[in-house]
Amino acid sequence: MRRKRLAIGVAAFIIAALTMYTLFLRSGGETESSGPRRGGGMQGPVPVRTADAQIRQIRDDREFTGTVYASYTYIIAAQVGGRLMNLDRRIGDVVGGNLVVGQIDDTEYRNSLREMEAQLRVSRASVKDAQIQLSFAERELERLRGLVLKGISSQVELETMETQLESHRSRLDLARAQVEQRQASLAQANTRLGYTQIRSSKRGLVAQRHIDPGAQLQPGSPILTIVGIDTVFVEIAVTERDYGRFEPGKQALVVVDAIAGEEFEGVVYRVAPFFKQASRTAVVEIAVPNDSLLLKPGMFARLSITLAQNDSALVVPTPALFERDGKDYVYTLTDSLTVSMTEVIKGIKNETWTEIVSPEAIEGPVVTLGQHLLRDGATVITEKSASRPASQGRRESR
Repeated sequence: MRRKRLAIGVAAFIIAALTMYTLFLRSGGETESSGPRRGGGMQGPVPVRTADAQIRQIRDDREFTGTVYASYTYIIAAQVGGRLMNLDRRIGDVVGGNLVVGQIDDTEYRNSLREMEAQLRVSRASVKDAQIQLSFAERELERLRGLVLKGISSQVELETMETQLESHRSRLDLARAQVEQRQASLAQANTRLGYTQIRSSKRGLVAQRHIDPGAQLQPGSPILTIVGIDTVFVEIAVTERDYGRFEPGKQALVVVDAIAGEEFEGVVYRVAPFFKQASRTAVVEIAVPNDSLLLKPGMFARLSITLAQNDSALVVPTPALFERDGKDYVYTLTDSLTVSMTEVIKGIKNETWTEIVSPEAIEGPVVTLGQHLLRDGATVITEKSASRPASQGRRESR
């Protein structure tokens, strides 16, 4: 029984193999013979499909993918050292501009401020004392000059008094300089005291909280990360072919997978002035208003943009174009059912239509199917021409 089944299986396999081989030979023979016969016009007209050129609007709508970025990101960091007493913002909270969000222990800084204030008062008192001493020395010098003229005092006493006067002037200058130094130290102490209040610089949302109250901070220790997302930017990478079409102000439509059914309008904001060598692409920024705050940094975004548009363009179906030797051509149909190979310069192109920039007009329908079987001047048969004899025959039989 097993041998019988095996014999039947082998026979079926052989028959199937022979059938496939026969079909392969037939298809191969037809392919090899049909091309030259039809292309050369020696074996009758080639069946093709045609369509008319049209004047219509054409747009080059493209889709890109990118990543959402915040318009700005900054870190609130400690500007002075000390123990963090409180921090009243957590992840997701809104912070305003120049808003106090935390406090560092300021005991040491207040004491330092009072010390600087006391030193400044001492320096100002020194200035007053130096001014009094200088004023007294000036009056004494005038008195001595009078006595020298009368012969009561000697010239040596006068010179000694002049030296003392210069010394008092130097002391006054020194006292004034010390006042300026104390004022600068006081301003610095006041600034350091102000730094114990942890403030935001711009409005935004808390993206990360780096530390909790009670921790000992050092200058530069990160506290909060703030992001601004009232406007976000979608960064996409574009190739050299598309680079020149991205102009600032061009409208774009953005969608993200995380927010189903929502579309956001944006505009081209910035175009990078260089290409990355590794990918040969340049970065383009799309600014998207985000008043609802739904778009978040890091989201994956899909972007649709019209790179080019012509409201009154001469177009042909895109399948009608073919390339030879680096140039674009179409086959146009003549009244005698032959084709003429016409060189064209294309403009905007999408999956359905292609703009013809040159020539300015296309005479006759263009071939959209069967171009690979044609050559210039070949005879063709179209669906319309194939139906004529049959219809005429029906009229004659009637």
